[in-house]
Amino acid sequence: MRDVRSYILLLNPYILILKSFAMKTLLFTLLTLTIILILSSFAFAQPPGLPGAPSQAPIDGGLALLAAAGGGYALNKLRKRKL
Repeated sequence: MRDVRSYILLLNPYILILKSFAMKTLLFTLLTLTIILILSSFAFAQPPGLPGAPSQAPIDGGLALLAAAGGGYALNKLRKRKL
């Protein structure tokens, strides 16, 4: 009759194979996760650049004529009111 030690000695190569397979699987999983995490950092969108200088609208010509017309209309209404 065999004792427990003899069974352990018989199963020892299989246990080593399972341990090495588990270690290889663990290392492969960790390596894969590390690569995914490193490569995913490159996939982030870049922030937009700073906006350029706003285009300035010159106050001349049409706006000056509109202001003059509004002033003339206001003077006309004030004169009619006083009479």
